[in-house]
Amino acid sequence: MSPIDIIIVVAFLVLIFVVGGYFYKWISTPDDFYVTGRKLTPFILAATITATNVNVYSFVGQSGTAYQEGLSIIWHTWTGNMALVLSGIFIIPIFRRLRIRTIPEFLGLRYSQGFRGLVAVIWIFRLAFWLGIGIYAIAIAAQTITGVQSFTLWVFVLTGITVFYTILGGTWSVATTDALQFLLMLGGALILLPVAMYAVGGFATLKAQVPAEFMSLVPQSGDFNWLFLIAMVLLSIKWATINQDVLQRAFSSENVRTASKGMVLSGIITTPFALLWILPGIAAKVLYPDLTNFDNAVPTLIVEYFPPVVLGLMACGLLSAMMSTIDSDLNSIATMFTSDLYNGYFNIESSHRQSLTVARLVVLVMGLFIIGFSYLVPVLGGAVEANLTVIGILDTPLFVVAIIYGLLWKRANWQGAFAGYFAGAFVGVFVYLAGDQSFSLAILSSAGAALVVCPLVSLLTPPQEVVKANTIWDAKKPELEHPDDVDPFYIVPKSIPGKLAISASIFGLILYLIGAIVGSTGAVISSYLAVGGMFMIFIGGLVRIYVK
Repeated sequence: MSPIDIIIVVAFLVLIFVVGGYFYKWISTPDDFYVTGRKLTPFILAATITATNVNVYSFVGQSGTAYQEGLSIIWHTWTGNMALVLSGIFIIPIFRRLRIRTIPEFLGLRYSQGFRGLVAVIWIFRLAFWLGIGIYAIAIAAQTITGVQSFTLWVFVLTGITVFYTILGGTWSVATTDALQFLLMLGGALILLPVAMYAVGGFATLKAQVPAEFMSLVPQSGDFNWLFLIAMVLLSIKWATINQDVLQRAFSSENVRTASKGMVLSGIITTPFALLWILPGIAAKVLYPDLTNFDNAVPTLIVEYFPPVVLGLMACGLLSAMMSTIDSDLNSIATMFTSDLYNGYFNIESSHRQSLTVARLVVLVMGLFIIGFSYLVPVLGGAVEANLTVIGILDTPLFVVAIIYGLLWKRANWQGAFAGYFAGAFVGVFVYLAGDQSFSLAILSSAGAALVVCPLVSLLTPPQEVVKANTIWDAKKPELEHPDDVDPFYIVPKSIPGKLAISASIFGLILYLIGAIVGSTGAVISSYLAVGGMFMIFIGGLVRIYVK
């Protein structure tokens, strides 16, 4: 890395540091810190969700998996985009009307305060583990790009800067720096793809130099086969409906329709982005077939082909991509600890100033845990394997009890939710360890166990207070929106175009699943069915957010 590139990177880090810290004076209440006082507009909301969704895990982890396994890893991103649209039109309106800050807070309203506190503790450390994956990814990239071969140095420097501006500015800092980082990240990605295609001799040459299965969107075999597509859509819907880092951005919106627009637009915007890191990963397979660490695929390509200045800007794009995710999740951790444990479970009454102090201390402490977890990622097989295995198994049963039964079945109680969650997690771990360590099968098994155990235990134990379920069911109606809101959002639309729009999205999901299942036969049409279903979801969602 040349001196000018180093100057560019240092200047970028200083700029993020200063811009983030500027919002310290904007923070006077907990809502300012956690959810920007609920004032985000659709564009900023879409940008910050997109910046949180697209990160160095994409450029390092997913591109590295593309290097190793092929094109089908692109569904890791695309199913997430589909899920953002579905969550935006069906789930987010309910949560936004409840004016909650966290998913554990929703679990407290729906089930019990004890279940709320338990899930909050688990999720605080689960988020810290995810951020450890992110820090690992960015440290690997930084070592390769800069030539400064000190994993520890990069881990401490990047974590320290992100922790600092998150502590000072909360979600205002996070949302604003995310928007800036989103632009840098997009610029870097738009440079990366054409450079990679030029280096390999064009897409036709790339396709000719890898096995046919490598370029299949729905492979019949391998770790990322048709079964992966089914497991991934479940995991992605889970992510878009209960993941704190995504939902906290949506909870920061001006109103329900803004939240819905931000989610849907982010999902659509991010879709073409996936090609910007998946295809370079495959190109690196042709250019560097013998890499020992496949997570180094794209960083190696960048160092080899990018000239000075452009290399510095690309490094800034990669840095910004991961920092935007780390700052969002750090803020989410602070929100959960303060809202769900400090003020919620332990019922400690505190002033605005005391709550903000606690939130900032939590961010600082969790920064240390993130550093520790980053050293575990290589042991678990790299960024993507670590994420899909640990987080998939822990999160999927929570999706079942929170969304499927929490929103659709009033008879579900806290005993059933508790049993379903832990049964799902246990079965997922058992299937993963006892089998061939297939994360797809483990995720589906985890969901299946929760689906069976939760209603069984609920029916064998006394029903809970009707008022708990009624509170949630009432939030499905637009009457709970602010009385000044002149554009209420109906989950079941009033207009014919609205009804057709949600029907198109539901049919699109069914078509996608049919495509995935057809992929088990090796039929070429499976890819067309899956992609066609994805586009139907997008079209339906886009129409839905602009009609009654």
